[in-house]
Amino acid sequence: MRILHLIPYMHPSAGGPPVVVDRWCVQLQRLGVDAEVLTTDAYAEASDTAWQEHYRSGYPITVLPCRGRRGFGYSPKTARLLRTKLNSCDLLHVHNVWSYCNRLAARLCPIADVPFIVSPHGMLDPHSMGLKPWKKRLYGRVVEFPALRKATGLVFTHPEEERLARQTCGKLPAGYVVPLGTEAPPVESREHLAQIFLTQFPSLQDVERIVFLGRLHPKKGLDILLPAFARVAEVRRAAKLVLVGPGDETYVNELRRVAQSLGIMDRVVFTGPLSGRNKWAALAAADVYVLPSYQENFAIALVEALRIGTPVVCSRRINIWSDLADAEAATICELTVDDVASKVLDLLGDRASADVQGQRGAVFAAANYTWEKSVDQLARVYEQVVSCQSSVGRVETDEQG
Repeated sequence: MRILHLIPYMHPSAGGPPVVVDRWCVQLQRLGVDAEVLTTDAYAEASDTAWQEHYRSGYPITVLPCRGRRGFGYSPKTARLLRTKLNSCDLLHVHNVWSYCNRLAARLCPIADVPFIVSPHGMLDPHSMGLKPWKKRLYGRVVEFPALRKATGLVFTHPEEERLARQTCGKLPAGYVVPLGTEAPPVESREHLAQIFLTQFPSLQDVERIVFLGRLHPKKGLDILLPAFARVAEVRRAAKLVLVGPGDETYVNELRRVAQSLGIMDRVVFTGPLSGRNKWAALAAADVYVLPSYQENFAIALVEALRIGTPVVCSRRINIWSDLADAEAATICELTVDDVASKVLDLLGDRASADVQGQRGAVFAAANYTWEKSVDQLARVYEQVVSCQSSVGRVETDEQG
């Protein structure tokens, strides 16, 4: 089976979708499925090509020059190249909405008689729809929603993502739920990994570390986390807030100004982005990991914190929150300063209960959220879609005969 993934951007700084596509493609090769990526160089600096070579070590990827708005992922070469590649693939898997990709798929796939499916990656969530709402409603009505309705199906990461998507867009095609996964943490002990992080950031020795790891972005609820930490800091004199991840320079500077105005700047540490073993080290060093997001369809970094055994506080806007609550694998908070502060203080004040929660989270995440399990389910979806398309083609041929 030959699968082509079409995504507007694959640069690692663009957040979760590139990670998902990368991990799926690597694991698909393990199953003997040919997976290839067609994308643009959106979000990348002109001189930065190392990320492309990293991907190419695992699967074929074609990166075209992007023009215009980065997230839209437009390249004048995409249509012609996609038309050619559709001649040799069984299925097109499109990622994201509000991009150039879906309109192309809806136009070209019927001509090539190739089915296409779409992973919205949470972008049909009401919160996402509430950002630039008039533009999205107009573009959605005229271009995006008609294109989505031509897809053979949509791939969601959780039933909650599907429920919310159907609230914002009616008459969507069939939905398939494929939970995402994470890599297994390094084999070293959590204590050893934590020491690696503390050696890099010695000012964080001998303090309580409240860690956020992810993209520094307004949807992550950092406007709630900073004042919540200010309240925590009044009670826990040895606590520090550690913000790990990349972010737009203007937004990061705004976070610094907010921290300064709250009088906590000397207790907030911006580490910048960390990856690989250093990322796991930061999660291992956390006394509490906090993610008060306004919207997450899965939250890979959160699940990575669970897998390494770190106690977690997360909001009800993360689609997997009810699963975590039922398993007592995380502490769930409301999106208020008071509740975030209260839940963090509860974990810091009862280390025995926090450790038990961390252990439950590690067991639950390892049992439910691995890339191997994820791609096994994805491959079954592919087989079902391709089989149905083949059956339809045979029926049409028989009728014509």
